[in-house]
Amino acid sequence: MNRYRIAYTRDRTVRFVGHLDLAKTWERILRRADLPVAHSQGFHPLPKITFASALPVGCTSEAELMDVVLTELLDPAFILQRLTPTLPAGIAIASVVQVSLNAPALQADLRWAEYCVTVESGEPREQVESKVQAFLASPSVMRERRGKRYDLRPLVLSLQVEGMTQSSVQIVMRLKADAQAGTGRPDEVLSALGWGDAPAQIHRRKLGFAGDEGLARETKED
Repeated sequence: MNRYRIAYTRDRTVRFVGHLDLAKTWERILRRADLPVAHSQGFHPLPKITFASALPVGCTSEAELMDVVLTELLDPAFILQRLTPTLPAGIAIASVVQVSLNAPALQADLRWAEYCVTVESGEPREQVESKVQAFLASPSVMRERRGKRYDLRPLVLSLQVEGMTQSSVQIVMRLKADAQAGTGRPDEVLSALGWGDAPAQIHRRKLGFAGDEGLARETKED
């Protein structure tokens, strides 16, 4: 068994594809690429594919990660070459890396996700900055998800204004994405800031992990 980590991007073309549909899409991609994907045992064998984190529907991303286990030892450059022609519109591979089978699972090692959000708003900078500072100064920000109340504030690690125009504001937020400590959602942060109904473009640009996975042999597409 050999484990490979694939970094890929998702643009606006596939921003409304849900996580389950995305997983099925990757199964088809790997099958069309004719790669020797390992499967689980049992009555319903499943391909050994895992993802770092589900991307919220409606978001784009330059920081998606997935692991796939193959039954043969292949060069990452060869895997990239086989995968590239099979990719649907909206998905592009940034890199393929071989990782140790003993490396921590992506989900277990994930700690945070960083989003850059552009909101259509004509508010002056002083008002926007005041909103952000008020949120950060709050000891708790209670929200409701699926009928249960929770505190959003500890899930927001950082929040800042990155840029503004006359009609929009760009906010960067780093949110917890921890299987144990909880996961923050960018749309909930926008709603807490008073922009729940404002048109917004949400882009995930970075994922943070607990430590170095000992990556080896990397190849990147030019």
